[in-house]
Amino acid sequence: MRLDNTDRSKLVEVFSQAQERGWIGGRDIDQHIVHALGFSEAASTDPTVAVDLGSGGGLPALVLAVVWPRSRWTLVESSLPRAAFLELHCARLGWSDRVLVCRAPAQSLVKDDQYRGQADLVTARSFGPPDLVIAAAAPLLRVGGELIVSASPNPTPWPSELLIPQGMSRDHLTRPPPRFHRSTRTDLSSKRAEEFCTGDR
Repeated sequence: MRLDNTDRSKLVEVFSQAQERGWIGGRDIDQHIVHALGFSEAASTDPTVAVDLGSGGGLPALVLAVVWPRSRWTLVESSLPRAAFLELHCARLGWSDRVLVCRAPAQSLVKDDQYRGQADLVTARSFGPPDLVIAAAAPLLRVGGELIVSASPNPTPWPSELLIPQGMSRDHLTRPPPRFHRSTRTDLSSKRAEEFCTGDR
């Protein structure tokens, strides 16, 4: 996947501002964009409905919203300053009709029928440990929907005992770098997903 120069310039401006605020890492912005594009390479199909957990300064969601111009996104960010930043730039990019910024913890989405079991894709870049990511993402996915998460430099597959009880397939680690954890929702009747939604963990 490639971005044209106009789209890349717009994204570089947004991410540079986020970087100045300390919301994305200090490496070169182009490297951040290349990594974000890796999510699109890891996905099996182009999503219609997608959710990004812990959107922070906009990675990878803003890049993916460009790559998939027909997709509808919910960017989940609990921090007020970061959520306001994302809302401002989504409006400037002309995406207010298809990119929603939700300032809330992920747990609030999984309790809402508007989001529950609807997503074709859930992404996360640095949202939290595997058990938290899986528990937050699994209830949002439809059957066949994919969870794609950034992997560490020397990753091992996520334990199946975290995935299977949440109605998710075994972890598939993509190759080549950048690498991602990828799992598919296979079952909507997960007991642990229900416990997560009701706060009974």
